Amino acid sequence: MPKRNHRATTTKKYTRPGVEAAAHLLSLPLSTSRWNAALKSYEDMLHKKGGAALVQLDSKLHTLANSNDRWVTKDQLLSVVIPWKFGKGKPRNALKPLLQSNSDESVVDCSKRAIELVTAGVTDDTYAEEKDLVKDSIDELCNLRGVGPATASAILSVYHPNQFVFMDDEVIEALYEGKRGYTLKIYEVVNERCGEICKELNSQVTDGDTNKVWTRCEVGKVLWTVAAMKAFGQDKLLNSLLEEDTDLNAKRRKK
Repeated sequence: MPKRNHRATTTKKYTRPGVEAAAHLLSLPLSTSRWNAALKSYEDMLHKKGGAALVQLDSKLHTLANSNDRWVTKDQLLSVVIPWKFGKGKPRNALKPLLQSNSDESVVDCSKRAIELVTAGVTDDTYAEEKDLVKDSIDELCNLRGVGPATASAILSVYHPNQFVFMDDEVIEALYEGKRGYTLKIYEVVNERCGEICKELNSQVTDGDTNKVWTRCEVGKVLWTVAAMKAFGQDKLLNSLLEEDTDLNAKRRKK
């Protein structure tokens, strides 16, 4: 039986280029082959969006969690997280003075508490509802001046990709039925839907299957990537990806 769609069938006008392609992807039966193929184009679309500089920032961002330090410094916030966020979306330069006004100590303390809160919550099952864990960790980072749910999600999606998606504009518009916004309430809806998609994708993984285990962070990357394909005119690649009832693995084996 086909999995249910992850978007309603209502007509919606999108404000960000290419979101209609991400919505189309969500309207198709979920397929790990299709989604894996889209994820492989993530770096290429980053390059089309912001060149080698954005690709490098993305690499730096996602290696932060490889450090033994379970926090973000003010320098990392200002030189990696924010430029990456602005590079993928729209720059909001009015936030820079607020971000700059945070002390080095406050950035380390707030990010450490938020990251450790999730680690403890997942390990010890201290939260009966995952949404409460999401809320508390986002709120902790939002104690910093100039940091809202979107920036908080950029940090948390790196350290805890299973629990958090980054709040890309394209991801919001593809998954949230109302007007795009950046409130915690909207983030909770989007993050929950990404969790549902993860669950369905991961249910397709069988014993001995080499397919990867999906995270919320990666679901967001795929939706952003497919929207970027449309926005940058990658129609041939996009059409192949969005072919209905296509077994991409079988298609490759025949070549």
